[in-house]
Amino acid sequence: MDGSAAAGLLELVQLLHANRSEGCSPAAFIGSAANRHFHVLEWLYDHYPEVANPAQELVVAAQHNRIEALSFLLPKVTREQVEPALEAAAANGHVAVLEYLLRRPYSMERSLLAAAENGRAQVVQFLLERGHTDRYQLVNPALIKAAEGGHCNVVELLVDKSDEYTLSDVLITAAADGRGAVVELLMRSGQLGKLHIARALEKAAEFDQCNVVKLLLEGLAGEEETSHLSGGVTIAQAVKCIVNWAFLAAVDQGRVNVVKLLIDTDSDRMSDALITASSNSQLEVLEFLLEYCQGSHRRCDDFDQSITEIAETAASTRSMEMAELLVAKCDTLSTGGALRIAVDNDDLDMLGLLVVKSNAVSIQEAVVSTAATNRVQILEFLLERCNAVTIEHALIRVAPVGNSTVSRLLLGKCDPGAHARIFDNAASHGLDDLVQVLLDKMSTHSIRCALISAAMNGHADVVKVLMDKSDSTGITCAFEMAAIRGRVGVVELLRSRCDASSISFAASAGDANVIHLLRNKRARRE
Repeated sequence: MDGSAAAGLLELVQLLHANRSEGCSPAAFIGSAANRHFHVLEWLYDHYPEVANPAQELVVAAQHNRIEALSFLLPKVTREQVEPALEAAAANGHVAVLEYLLRRPYSMERSLLAAAENGRAQVVQFLLERGHTDRYQLVNPALIKAAEGGHCNVVELLVDKSDEYTLSDVLITAAADGRGAVVELLMRSGQLGKLHIARALEKAAEFDQCNVVKLLLEGLAGEEETSHLSGGVTIAQAVKCIVNWAFLAAVDQGRVNVVKLLIDTDSDRMSDALITASSNSQLEVLEFLLEYCQGSHRRCDDFDQSITEIAETAASTRSMEMAELLVAKCDTLSTGGALRIAVDNDDLDMLGLLVVKSNAVSIQEAVVSTAATNRVQILEFLLERCNAVTIEHALIRVAPVGNSTVSRLLLGKCDPGAHARIFDNAASHGLDDLVQVLLDKMSTHSIRCALISAAMNGHADVVKVLMDKSDSTGITCAFEMAAIRGRVGVVELLRSRCDASSISFAASAGDANVIHLLRNKRARRE
């Protein structure tokens, strides 16, 4: 019987009623009400009133725009039971049903919400015209629902009846969800300032909504707002701060497309962006940032320092991909402690990669660190990749802290033509062991120069090594220079090797301490 009633077959319904005892269910009433079979509905009420559910049937009739059924059912329900029918009519866009039912006043909160949620602009317009415009109870909730569904025609009806705070919240939510049409409509309304737009941009960037970010950037273009917020900050400053934060957050999370959109808004924070990308292993973002800095020549002031920190991060985390990226994108690397970190980690792969583009200072630091810890294998590895000048400078620094084996290894990598210069540098730095290693290979002139250098710098131990190998001219010059410089220990060491005229010169031209020493010596002799 239920199916026959829903199909409007009254004669069949009557036949079943006469010949069978099971009767019908509420579905018979609902089907006849929904399908405009009013004559069947009336007959069912006459014969099976105990099965009827007029409130439910009223909702179905309203949902299907069945005015005749509504007129029959309306007297059978209470006032409270009408509101679900109003909501059903609104959700389905049946203005005629609403007009029929609204002969008496009802709460329209749920109805307006249903219409807005389902994009029923005609219903929303109808309800607004009937005075249902309470901002907080009706309009704002409806606007939120319409925006969530992307129903721009409904949003357009409600936007000028809402308030700034709700519009801002709706804009932010729409931006986060990527509803570009809603975002564009809200910005076009002219009711939202750039601070609201910036906050929406931050949220769109957070959710990687690139198309919306583009729209919002367009909204931020143009003349800056110079009015002040509390605390003396201008709106323009607040906007810049929010956009900068959105940029760095995109870098942090690896949202490279958002980074590309926002990068021109925050060139001042490029160093922070580079460090953030490397710290979080966002290699795609890091690659883009490096290309941007190199290609546009918009390097930040501390670009080199940033590259140093990134290299150190790559070495610490053993990230070959990051190191390869630096080598590929940078002409020269100030790798700082990166090579030393790789040395400490015994990471030959990292060393081999970074040393290719590292500057001489960084390589020298790595060689010194390696030599100081007697890592001979790694040292040999590095030396194969060093130029002669770097090795020479490293030797002078290593000699005081390394063992003789390491010093000899470094010396063996130096150009023999540079031995005289190395010898002189060793003497001037007080490196007596290195001086002894080279002494037999040096000419008289080189020994003389080295002795003078050692004497001038007060290195008595080196002077002891050289004085027996030097000629009288070298000793005299060394003595006199030591006297002038106040190197008392050297003066006392060489005095016995000098003639009276040199001693007299030193006593007159020397430092006060030297003069005092020589006069005391003379007094004792006399």
